[in-house]
Amino acid sequence: MTSKSHLKYVRLLHQKKYREKENVYIAEGIKIVNEALLSYSPVIKMLLFTPENRSQLKPELIPKNIQVIELPSDDFRKISILKNPQGVLIVIQKPVARYPKPSEFGNLVLILDSIRDPGNLGTIIRLADWFGIRNIFCSEDTVECYNPKVVQATMGAIFRVNIYYTALKELFLSLHDSGFTTYGSSLQGENIYTKKLKTPAAVILGNEAHGISTDLLPLIRENILIPNFSKSVNCSESLNVSLAAAIISSEFRRLSV
Repeated sequence: MTSKSHLKYVRLLHQKKYREKENVYIAEGIKIVNEALLSYSPVIKMLLFTPENRSQLKPELIPKNIQVIELPSDDFRKISILKNPQGVLIVIQKPVARYPKPSEFGNLVLILDSIRDPGNLGTIIRLADWFGIRNIFCSEDTVECYNPKVVQATMGAIFRVNIYYTALKELFLSLHDSGFTTYGSSLQGENIYTKKLKTPAAVILGNEAHGISTDLLPLIRENILIPNFSKSVNCSESLNVSLAAAIISSEFRRLSV
């Protein structure tokens, strides 16, 4: 494969249909690439870098059986998704999806209903990694987790968190049968700071504009509220979904402290 062919191939992977066809995705940036090299989970197929940035990679961590391509900076900019490219990019094999048994869910899972913003999904994956949440379940219309902007926002957490796309109604029924309490955020919910939270728990987070889908609301066992402490009449109407996810995850994790 020539350098021009490499450029064309990686550019095509910016599109979902080609990522699905090739069963790969891309990750860009010094930190996330080094995270991938340090991790045993991702299978790296190709490494592309500029001469100026080669020294920031750890050669002893680069697998022997991958394609390693050095590109001029001008060519690298043509495949970068970043405003200020860092000169390092990898092509990664998608992991084989093995849907877990409820006994493998852990005592806290996140359920994402129609999350559309790549930055929000990437941030939620990153905070799940921070709070030790191993499994995230997404509705089938949630933004693709291998979207380059999502991968970038995870800062490497995507290599350590399992993400599944599934029909949420069936998932709720399975969770209830397995003893999970399902929680949803609602303006009519109880104050999360005073409510006695139970585990194992599944927390559903709704669409950025419309919240949780109406057909899922009857399946939620408990409603919680992150109260507004502002005394200003002109304060924000709501929290960003990724911020809400962080606060809720933190409160649940306090149970085990």
